[in-house]
Amino acid sequence: MKLITKSIFLISLIFCGCNSEKLLIEEGYVTLNGVNHYYKTVGKGEVFVLLHGGPGMYHNELYPFFLDFAKSQKLIFYDQRGNGLSTMQKIDSTNFTVELMVEDLEELRKKFKIEKLNIIGHSWGGLLAMYYGSKYPEHVKRLVLVDAAPVNTDLLIKCYEKQISMFDSAEWKKVQELWNSKEYKAGDPAVHNQALKISEGVTFYNKAVIDNYMKVAAFNENTAKNAVALNDLATGMKLNIHVQEQLSNINCPTLLINGKEDFIVEEAPQLAKHLIRGSELVYIDRAGHYPFIENPEMFFEKLNRFIATTSTK
Repeated sequence: MKLITKSIFLISLIFCGCNSEKLLIEEGYVTLNGVNHYYKTVGKGEVFVLLHGGPGMYHNELYPFFLDFAKSQKLIFYDQRGNGLSTMQKIDSTNFTVELMVEDLEELRKKFKIEKLNIIGHSWGGLLAMYYGSKYPEHVKRLVLVDAAPVNTDLLIKCYEKQISMFDSAEWKKVQELWNSKEYKAGDPAVHNQALKISEGVTFYNKAVIDNYMKVAAFNENTAKNAVALNDLATGMKLNIHVQEQLSNINCPTLLINGKEDFIVEEAPQLAKHLIRGSELVYIDRAGHYPFIENPEMFFEKLNRFIATTSTK
């Protein structure tokens, strides 16, 4: 079954890092449940699928920060349905649901002929990973949940309350003006990026790396309009989180990694750890919501140690 459905498919060699190590990159489109999903693979070795945050964001907020990790693994990034470059002609409550996103990931597993998935999910992507792992535990080898969204809506509201408290009054006023502006609602990428830098900026403990994030996560005209189209539906998803009772189904090695200074309240990863049997929770010092950007040395040391200790001979 062919994976590539668009002519942008390419294979290239790039230089990564100071030691000029070459990485193999492939990108294109794969049709999952009737939706063309943009994907990118990099590296070779054991396969890991990475799930971005949002909904409304896309793979670029993860991709460049995991290139060193790809020197020893094969990574698959993809834009979830309606997000980023995975466009849909129409987005509504019938075709943009958690259940469909779970089935998209299952279809991706089949298309890439992967028996069991290693999943790394960040923020919303961590919650999606838990939904998938709860429904398809037999198809998951490892779960890595990075500053994952909470497993119930009450805790998510607590997180948002904490996040709001991190704005100073001028920032909060400005970002609300941007969110409510006609330019933002029309998908103006400049206005989206201005709002993104403020709203995500407060979630960084290490403020020195915010610009590194913005360089790769910035919206363009297409991705900004996609974010607008799915915004209300994404909000509805977050106000109806329904995975908590199913987490006992997960039976694979699971690592929760949280920035020590994240806006995700401590009860959230603690509850997930309690509900997922045998899971491990570690904290990354000097990091907020993006520990793989803010303190990559400690983050990847913890991630690589987990992989090593859960590898089968």
